[in-house]
Amino acid sequence: MTQPSSTKESFLARYLDRAVLVVVVMAGLVAMSLNVADPDLWGHIQYGHDALQSGLPATTTYSYLAEGYPWINHEIVAEFTLALVNDTGGGTLLLVSKALAALFVLLCVVRACRKQGAGLVVTAVLTLLVAVGLGNHWSLRPQLFSYVFFTLMLVIIDEAFQGWDFSYELLLRKVTAYLRGTTPPSESFTLHYSGLRLRLLWLLPFLMIAWTNAHGGFLAGLCVLIAILCLRSVEAILVKGRAAQGLLLRFGLMIVASCTATFLNPYGPGFHRWLYDDLKVPRPEIVEWRAPDFSDPQMYPFLLLIAVFAICLALSPARRDWAKQIVLALVLWQAMSHLRHASFFTIAVGLWLPGLFQAACARIGIGRDQTSMAGSMNRFGRAALACGVAIALLICSTQLATRLTNLRVQKHVFPVSAVQYISEQGLTGRMVCTFNWAQYVLAAVGPAPGRTDGILVQVDGRCRTSYSQEMLDMHFDFILGPAHPDQRFRDPASGPYDPARSLKEGHPDLVLIHRSQEPSVDVMHAHRDQWTLLYQDELAQLWGRKARYDLPTSPYYLAENRRSITETKQQGDHPWPAIFPYRKNSSTQLASDE
Repeated sequence: MTQPSSTKESFLARYLDRAVLVVVVMAGLVAMSLNVADPDLWGHIQYGHDALQSGLPATTTYSYLAEGYPWINHEIVAEFTLALVNDTGGGTLLLVSKALAALFVLLCVVRACRKQGAGLVVTAVLTLLVAVGLGNHWSLRPQLFSYVFFTLMLVIIDEAFQGWDFSYELLLRKVTAYLRGTTPPSESFTLHYSGLRLRLLWLLPFLMIAWTNAHGGFLAGLCVLIAILCLRSVEAILVKGRAAQGLLLRFGLMIVASCTATFLNPYGPGFHRWLYDDLKVPRPEIVEWRAPDFSDPQMYPFLLLIAVFAICLALSPARRDWAKQIVLALVLWQAMSHLRHASFFTIAVGLWLPGLFQAACARIGIGRDQTSMAGSMNRFGRAALACGVAIALLICSTQLATRLTNLRVQKHVFPVSAVQYISEQGLTGRMVCTFNWAQYVLAAVGPAPGRTDGILVQVDGRCRTSYSQEMLDMHFDFILGPAHPDQRFRDPASGPYDPARSLKEGHPDLVLIHRSQEPSVDVMHAHRDQWTLLYQDELAQLWGRKARYDLPTSPYYLAENRRSITETKQQGDHPWPAIFPYRKNSSTQLASDE
């Protein structure tokens, strides 16, 4: 029996709409599939390996400067995960895992759009905005766990409070009635919710345990959770009065349980004391802790999401959840102070505002169709849309296939050629290394199983979890110089500014610096009487102590023909992990060869 034409067209339109959604999600995955190595990725994998093999170290490892200094490793769950994933499938599985995490967030946004009645146009716009907004932050590092856990927390909260119908408009009516001395109709303020659904909130303390041990972003999530439950408590009091005691007790217990869960970490209350002291100190030398720079094109998606929030507040005729609006405003305030929080705002907009954004867009005549994009087209329009979808699917699939199979170590970002030189020469000793390169150096030429020698660094990317402020100030005096307070924080208690102190403290043997960091380059040239240039390319310089590498009688002597001083351009990529065979004891051997 032949299917009626109208039914067949409806069937095709429905599946064409779904194909459009698939393309949107795949395009979002492309935006969130940046396949370049993060400066700290080598370190997180190495520290995860160390903890799995020997337990969690109590003091800083791989640093000759911070030997014996307490190490608060609050990212151990993330490091375990990264180490295990890397050991199982290398760079490819790392990238696939990151893409699966991105897929989870995007599907949560699409689900929120559908549940809140957003049309296909609004769903596509919001999903792509969220994907592009998160794209530059979606790298292989513990922050990824914070973004996934934050998304999961908001989904659990929304499920628990499904049907909770108190709104900003009802709040105004309630307050206005009290101010006028009148009593509004009680049925206007009945809360509809499920006690069974509220039990989902008991999942949150368990989430907090994992989050606390994965990344410090748990503190932002905990603040959002407390704010939501406190605001819901206010709503319950306004509606139910004294009869709200049961809900208040439940929400209070949930706050206590979630806060208590954060103490289940290897350091107990000591972690919270350290976190309090750490957060008191500014961190402008870390870009993500600075305020957003809106002259940077990468900030445009964030600006558009702020515009979405403003449009929803100004134009949407739909009922507003005042608690969510207040929390969104608080998260935005933090995002305007610290770029790192912009991702939390991005996720919250994608999960909380689809319904309001749809209503606002419909009010000005955009995206009014709630059911179908293809359904409003004629046959030729559907054919054109189908062709566009097919082409987009092909492009996205090709992009993903490339990005998910090639984790790139960029040669213009990391000292790949310099590390290869160090490996070939078998150089060992103590190294002052540019902050963002140190963990790569440790992974490539640091102490490792089967190699008792290797390079120790002065300071690496673990920052205040492993080093005192004085140690960091000494390092940044050398690397960054007397930078403006907006660029770096320096504690006066660290003593007078001395850019050459790094070359004396701990008696380092090697110095690896980025040539664009002019303060360190100037210091090395000012101390050429004690240091000699062993290697140079367009990106990096490697200096060695003269007493070690210039004296023919030294077992570490490197003849001129063993040195490489060039201006070679550093272009292209090297496959992950860009680690080369280490020529053990080669310096001694080379000395005897001469």
